[in-house]
Amino acid sequence: MKILTSFAELQQLKIDIVYALGTFDGLHRGHQSVIQRAVAEAKAVKACTVVVTFDNHPLHILNPDRCPTMLLQPVLKGEILNELGVDYALRLPMTKELLSMSAEAFIDALTDHNAVKAFVVGQNFTFGAGGKGTPDLIQQLLGFKGIMVYALSLATCQAGNEHVSSTLIRQAVRDGDLPFVQTLLGRPYMFRGTVIEGDRRGRTLGFPTLNFLFPKELTLPPDGVYVNRVFLDGRWYEGVGNLGDNPTFENQYHRFEVHLFDFDEMVYGHEATIEFWTLLRPEQRFNSLEELIGQMKIDEQRAKDFFKTI
Repeated sequence: MKILTSFAELQQLKIDIVYALGTFDGLHRGHQSVIQRAVAEAKAVKACTVVVTFDNHPLHILNPDRCPTMLLQPVLKGEILNELGVDYALRLPMTKELLSMSAEAFIDALTDHNAVKAFVVGQNFTFGAGGKGTPDLIQQLLGFKGIMVYALSLATCQAGNEHVSSTLIRQAVRDGDLPFVQTLLGRPYMFRGTVIEGDRRGRTLGFPTLNFLFPKELTLPPDGVYVNRVFLDGRWYEGVGNLGDNPTFENQYHRFEVHLFDFDEMVYGHEATIEFWTLLRPEQRFNSLEELIGQMKIDEQRAKDFFKTI
């Protein structure tokens, strides 16, 4: 998959295109259905799939204090789009100029110099200045050219009629309801980070850990102990991790550290992808190292038992 960052790059392609339009901030199940439909339509007409999205939320410009946190880092979003079979991602920088662009001008920029076969969007997707662009407007502007417009129904939660949304997922992450998050996303909540040097205390306790700074741009789960999977150096590992500031010890800082089963290597500076599967318990302060070690053994066993069930 190739990433484009401007209309000018797009217009140089000279290809047949099926577009998927959306904010796609979390690439949840609803977003995936739009993209998968676009990929299928493109294959049917021997065209390329172009996913059109933005590098930030509109509130990043309009009201930064109210801008929601991310659910997915750009690097991981790109990898997921590639796995979905997308040919190109047009990731437009969120600017005042883009926000003031009319819906008609936006569609003109997407259809200029390329043979567009179809647009696939969610039925509630809006775009252009004032959010005046809708699936119906795309149909009005392009229907006479034979360009198809597919407006898909919103994905619903399995446990009710509530629609899958990034807002709902953010709240579930903050609540620590990771199984529900996984249901909405269609995958575990995750982040990518670089292994940093910690206090090396875990090694002396019999539980060596990999330490990470949790990305500040992502929605933060509650402090606590988690069941995790970690992809490191081409391999997946199971483990148990702690998010917080280790209140049992003094002079600590907020970070995520994970103990991998059957792993004891020095990998400072290596990149890893960390999945959050479920919250075992809140972070807590212990009165002694013996009490802490005892609880860590319990946490480790609970995590191992969890992986036997999936």
